[in-house]
Amino acid sequence: MQAAIDIAERHQTPFGAVLAMGDEIFVEAANQTRQLHDPTAHAEAMALRKLGEHLKKTDFSGFTLYTTCEPCPMCTSAAIWAKVDTIVYGAGIPAITEFMPQISLRAKTVCEHSFKQVNVIHGFMEQECAQLLQKFG
Repeated sequence: MQAAIDIAERHQTPFGAVLAMGDEIFVEAANQTRQLHDPTAHAEAMALRKLGEHLKKTDFSGFTLYTTCEPCPMCTSAAIWAKVDTIVYGAGIPAITEFMPQISLRAKTVCEHSFKQVNVIHGFMEQECAQLLQKFG
């Protein structure tokens, strides 16, 4: 998670993500919606795209997605389609909505209605991630 926080800090955004297998980080990404003029360029989506390019495949079984903030339904769905095993996030949607509008559909709920079981771990390094919202939100 610290790597996700670090990439968010470097890009001056509350949203950073990394994809890792075990202790090895394969890719990192930050939200780039404004820079790319792309409303889908969320940190999680950018990390998934980078990993696909790196591995030359779309099945990310065995990978964990670490993200500073709870992924939106689009990013959660993308992680499901990519067959990510686990999503770990810091600040939840209720915390995010204090700083910006969000779609209030929780990642765990999206995963519960999925064809693939994805483990969702919430509140990991929550304070540190919430500080990114306060700083850049």
